[in-house]
Amino acid sequence: MNNKFLSLVANEKFVADELINFCKESFSFKILSTRILSNHALEIEIENFDKNKIQDLNKIFNQKQIDFCIRDKNFKDFKVLLCDMDATMIANETLDDLVKITGSDFNVDETSKLAMEGKIDLRTTLKNRVEILKGQPKSLIDEVLKGIKFNPGGKTLVSTLNNLGFESNLITGGFKPISTYVGEKLGFKNIVSNEFNFDEKDCFTGDYIPITGEKNSKYKYMETISLDKNISFKEMVSVGDGSNDLQMLKHSGLGIGYHAHQIIKDNINLQIKFTDLKSVLFYLGIQESQFID
Repeated sequence: MNNKFLSLVANEKFVADELINFCKESFSFKILSTRILSNHALEIEIENFDKNKIQDLNKIFNQKQIDFCIRDKNFKDFKVLLCDMDATMIANETLDDLVKITGSDFNVDETSKLAMEGKIDLRTTLKNRVEILKGQPKSLIDEVLKGIKFNPGGKTLVSTLNNLGFESNLITGGFKPISTYVGEKLGFKNIVSNEFNFDEKDCFTGDYIPITGEKNSKYKYMETISLDKNISFKEMVSVGDGSNDLQMLKHSGLGIGYHAHQIIKDNINLQIKFTDLKSVLFYLGIQESQFID
């Protein structure tokens, strides 16, 4: 049997019966059961789901601005949450924000975009941006913290999964102490990130301590968790938007692109394009009545 669960999430209320009938008629699904997750989220259990219909699902639900997830397991089968920070849990690209504050004419927006799309080497661009900060006071970080905008639903996502026993991890190519601030605000149990070096005058040295010395550092962290806690990749849920998240998303039991760059859209089936981070909970089959803000 190839039974699957289809989660549908919209920004606005919908009539569940109408959407269920639409799915029956449009995709010829044999529906075994349905669950109302909220007034704008629905779960449908489908018998012998035909994976060839995913392209049709994408086309039709994109037009309707409905996010969807196909899965075969519920949240009880998962133990770990892994989340990217910049442009995922928060709207900012925090290293770019720091560079802009210095007044540098370095085109950080374009460089970051190309790196996140996998078109130029991320580690090289990271090194170049950190070098621009050399000699600047550590106090610039306070200005960045004041401008951080948390993406909707992030706190609810982390709090709810923490309550359900998940090990929540903020895993970012960003930097402490910014990551520490964001992680603690959102309630992550673990915060893993790069770290700036400062001199005796509390100025940036222009270099940093990386998460690991290797490429795919987020994937390497997954391996560490797997070995240390005897947890398989299939028991991990991950969320991210850029090229440095790709291997993490690919290898997770449930890897989700969040308002992602094209490289993630092209390589990861599950996407959140129209709704907020609470959709991760709906994708796992969690009802809104279980949410914790």
